[in-house]
Parts: sequence; C-alpha cells; structure tokens
Amino acid sequence: MRIKLNHIVALFVVIALLILSTEGFCVKRSYPAGTPTRSIQDLDDMLDDFIVKPKGEKLTPEEDAKNRELKQKIIHGTFDIRELAELSLAKHWAKRTDKEQGEFVDLLTNLLEEKALFSKEQSAAKSKSGGKYTVTYRGHKFMNKSQTRAYVRTRVTVPSENITITLNYKLKKMDGEWKIYDIIVDQASLVANYKYQFNTIITKNSYNDLVQRMTGKLDELKLKRGADTQPQKATKAKNKK
Repeated sequence: MRIKLNHIVALFVVIALLILSTEGFCVKRSYPAGTPTRSIQDLDDMLDDFIVKPKGEKLTPEEDAKNRELKQKIIHGTFDIRELAELSLAKHWAKRTDKEQGEFVDLLTNLLEEKALFSKEQSAAKSKSGGKYTVTYRGHKFMNKSQTRAYVRTRVTVPSENITITLNYKLKKMDGEWKIYDIIVDQASLVANYKYQFNTIITKNSYNDLVQRMTGKLDELKLKRGADTQPQKATKAKNKK
C-alpha cells in the first residue's frame, strides 16, 4: 500500500483556490477577534500575500523565497501538526517513544510543507479561469464544554470551473490561539484518511515501514520540485552568457 497524498492536496485545496487571483471575494460578517471562525478568516487573509505569475512565467528567486516563507508560516503557525499526527497514529502513538513522536511530527510537517510548496505552483499554472471564487463563512460551534475545540464551516465556490465544496475545519485552542488539526472536504476527513492508511501499513508491516514510505515520498517530492525548477536556472545561466 502506497502513501496516498490526495488528502494532502485536500488539506491545502482552500489555499490552491484562493491564491489564484485577487478577484475573489468572501461572503462574511466580521467575526470577533479570538473566535474560531475569525482564525480561518485570518488564514484566508494571509493568502493575499502569495505571489502567482501568469501561466508560462517563472517566479524570481526572491518571489519563490517569499512564497516558501509564507507557506512555512501558515503550516507552522496555523496548524497543530502534532495533534494531527497523534490522532492519525491513534493507538500506535502511545507505543512510540518521545523521540519517535517528535521525529514523526517533523516528518509529517515536512511532507505537508513540501506538498504545499509543490502543488500551489502547479494549481496556479493549471487554472483556466484566473481563480475567481467565493468563500462563504458559515460560523462555528464548540465541540466541548470548555470551548477549547471548535468546528468551523465554510463553502468555497469557483463558478467558472463549476466547483463548489464544503470546507470545514476542526480547531484546538492552544495558548489563546486556534490551531487547525483536521480539515473535512465534502465530508472526507484528513485525520480519518490518515488513520486508515497508517494503521493498515503498521498492522500489515511495521511502524518503521510507514516511516520509510513517508520518507521516500518526501524525497520524491523534493526531487520533483528540484527538477521542475532546473530549466529556470539553466535559462538564467544562458542569458548571462
């Protein structure tokens, strides 16, 4: 069984849709600061700084570096990858040493980050419509009495590409800030998908096999991204001559 990354794409589908153009708009009222829904609105606002060039044009090294920094900021500052990792490994999490847990969180973070870095440019290049979109924020509900876990509902529509998805988030309050630990795209949960995949691999083979597969996928993505940027470097070298 191979590690499937469809739900990694799902994790960032909102980013892929929203960064394609500045011509989209959000249907929203002003949610108070510190609320779960406001944290999702703040995430969407961060995406306005993402740089996308028209199809066929390459980013400059400076623009590419800025995009990488923004994506890293989103992943490390907006998502609770440790919670995602623990829920995804489920019963297998407690069997890992502290060192193994930390290494797994780092590996999953790098995978998500690399997939995001690679897929965003791909999505922009493949967009046929310019990315006009509508985001409707549908509010939130708390999942526990202490109000430290919440469920935020949104809907994203791209009329010109006939795309409408429900994009919902599960968040956890940490040190006064809301962090995303699960995304549900049209009722498909990222955590549930990972939980099934990880358990299947560990049960049939071993935890080490899972780590090896994830490491292999990470190396594959890095190699693919490197190959994709090589022509740009070659062109620059040619122009200097």
